[in-house]
Amino acid sequence: MKTLHRYLLSQVLATLLLTVGIFTAVLLMGNAMKEVLALVVKAQASLWGVTKAFALLIPFVISFSLPMGLLTAMLLVFGRFSADQELTAARAGGISLVSLVIPVILLSILISGFSAWINLQIAPQCRTAYKELVYQLAKTNPAALLSENTFVTEVPDHVIYIDRLDQNATDPNQWTMQNILLNRIENGELIQRTRAARGEVRYNDETKQFTFRLFEAQVDVRSDKLSTIFGGINEDETPNETNPTSQEEVSPEWMPMAGGEIVLPIALTEMEKRIFKPKLSYLTFGQLRRELKRHGEVINVDRNGSVALAHYATQSPPDAGLELALLRKGKTVGRARYNGQSTPAHLVLEILEGNVKTGDQFALDRTPLKVQLHRQVSFSFAAIGFTLVGIPLGIRAHRRETTAGVAMALVLILLYYGFIILGQALQNKPYLFPHYIVWVPVFLFQAIGGFLLWRANRGT
Repeated sequence: MKTLHRYLLSQVLATLLLTVGIFTAVLLMGNAMKEVLALVVKAQASLWGVTKAFALLIPFVISFSLPMGLLTAMLLVFGRFSADQELTAARAGGISLVSLVIPVILLSILISGFSAWINLQIAPQCRTAYKELVYQLAKTNPAALLSENTFVTEVPDHVIYIDRLDQNATDPNQWTMQNILLNRIENGELIQRTRAARGEVRYNDETKQFTFRLFEAQVDVRSDKLSTIFGGINEDETPNETNPTSQEEVSPEWMPMAGGEIVLPIALTEMEKRIFKPKLSYLTFGQLRRELKRHGEVINVDRNGSVALAHYATQSPPDAGLELALLRKGKTVGRARYNGQSTPAHLVLEILEGNVKTGDQFALDRTPLKVQLHRQVSFSFAAIGFTLVGIPLGIRAHRRETTAGVAMALVLILLYYGFIILGQALQNKPYLFPHYIVWVPVFLFQAIGGFLLWRANRGT
């Protein structure tokens, strides 16, 4: 019996190392291709920076590749075990399937515990460090931001596209350009479009500024944003007796401006001041619990008690004009309205009624935080469910071919992760309880796996 246990464990571990290695390599390249290799092409990352970025990605990738590799290993090992009649021989010797796979199930529990450590602590920390590293690499060489046939979005409040870019042979900070598109963005909305057939651009290291000199240019500006672009007051934006509604309530018009030759300076100083705010999926379990408690907490109140500053943990602030209940020890004591002003971590709210105090709580939706908390914990149990399902399905498949096992594993993986993706997609719909949806594959796979294993043990 011990010999069979050692044999199965050795087969599972050897196959597990191979499958995890393959899945890790594939996922690693998929994650790094978009960001790290793009920085290499733009000469914004050194060999050491790229190596460090890949190293930081490994724990995050392993959190996915480990359960995927375990499922594939179970299907392959027990498919061969059944196809080679080794299971039949074991049963002929009076050994049941359940007693045979107990060490493998215990191994899956240990892997589940290891996955929990990775999911709850290590992977979020490394993912955050990776994103911060990529962000810093993008800022170390601002002059290398521009590139051909690429939409450059790293420049603050602008999107730049250049069809052809030729560097000056004597001045590395000067280029000539052809077919240029330069869009100006404000709060995620396009407010100015500039097109030019040709031009030149220079970067000043001292002032951290691009100066675009465009020829044969055409400029279109949103009529309701003239004051933002040129300064002063735009009459169209000011309500009056004949036009009581603001410009924001109607579709904005685009105004063609003078073209020809224009000069557009773009400063990069704000780029260096930006603070990286990690997504909820990049936070550890402890950080998520702390943010869940602080989400909506009043941290400051003005002297008149008419305006309050509240902490928020989500990636983006809520929609302007949202009214929220003010809670104190779980009881409603007032109401407030979000006026649209925010920092990366704080909201400015106007008090509509009630006496607000520091430490009170605004009733901001916490569902996105709950989804991430439950996802991290539930995903740690994937190894157990995959093992319980993989053993009987591998035996039932009764195949030695690797391709059949891998194909079956991919189908099951897509099914499992489909529920996780669904829960995250519904995180802004609290009435659907998306934080419970992420638990569906855990109970589904374990229940079905347990039933299939019981039937396989009976030989049916």
